[in-house]
Order: sequence, then C-alpha cells, then structure tokens
Amino acid sequence: MKKFIAISLLSLVSSVSMAATVSLPDYLIFTAVDGKPVSNKSQLEISPGQHLIELQFYELFSSGADDTNFIKSDALYWSFNLSRDEDIKVYTKEILSSKNAKNFIKSPFITLESATIKGETVKLVNHEELMAIIMKQHSKMMQQ
Repeated sequence: MKKFIAISLLSLVSSVSMAATVSLPDYLIFTAVDGKPVSNKSQLEISPGQHLIELQFYELFSSGADDTNFIKSDALYWSFNLSRDEDIKVYTKEILSSKNAKNFIKSPFITLESATIKGETVKLVNHEELMAIIMKQHSKMMQQ
C-alpha cells in the first residue's frame, strides 16, 4: 500500500507543469507568447523551452496639466530559451522622460536577473528585424 501511495504521489508531482514567472517593468507589457495573444500583462508564467515573446512599450508622460505625451511602441520581439523554473525580473535603463522612451524604442535592450542569471543583456527586435532573422535562418536551412 505504501508503494502504491508513493508511486501515486510521484506521478502527481511529475504531471504538474513547471513554469517560470517573468516580470516586466510597468511600462512594458506582454502581448503574445509563441504567437498566442495574452491580455496585456506585465507578469507571466512561461514553461521551460524556446519561446518567441512579443512585448510592447506603453507609457504616458506628463509635464503639466495640459501637456501629456503618450508613447507606445510597435511590437518588440524577444527570443527566449528558458532552461529552468525560476523567477526572472526584466529591467531596462531608467525611462523617466519621453526622450528616454523614444531612445529605448529605437534601441530596445532589456536586462535579465534571476537566481542563476546575473545582468544578462538582451536586444529586442522589431518586426522587420525579426523577419530578416527568419529569412537568414531559412536561407541557411535551404542550403544544407
């Protein structure tokens, strides 16, 4: 009987899916993971494996009662190979002004931190850059 209970518990534990929690700063949101839309979240659970994550910059800057400047990026893409179940925080350089935001959108870099990842910098790509990467990989595959 003890053996049956142990086997049952082991199969229950192994059937639980592992996932990492990825947290973004307030001005970045997840819009899709592997082509599947998500509802504008800043925190998401992602299972281990290779993923294409779509993000968007989204922030409102105000310097006075009548002066507001809403800045929103087009889709930004992040190819992410998650190897283990751990909490990951995403950071950027400080974005305190619309000028900082526009500079980030022109050259979007994020920094990853977790128990095992220390300050890894990742460049996000826009749609055109993503298509160029895909075409380059496709060309390499066709030549083999």
